[in-house]
Amino acid sequence: MKNLFKKQNAEMDFSSLSTILTSGAAAGMAIANHMGKNPQIGGLIGVGLSLLVTGLMTALEDEISYDDSKN
Repeated sequence: MKNLFKKQNAEMDFSSLSTILTSGAAAGMAIANHMGKNPQIGGLIGVGLSLLVTGLMTALEDEISYDDSKN
């Protein structure tokens, strides 16, 4: 992460976005329901966390492919 403003691939694949959102929401709702909390809030937290993790994994993959292209 030496250069945070390097040129990134502008094309993103959103084909599995709905799967990520629904599974994150379902997991969050199930955990919140089990703990006796509001399932809607749990669903929102689950969606946010799943998008965060997906974004971090995508950024890591971009970083790895960028480093490999130097060699």
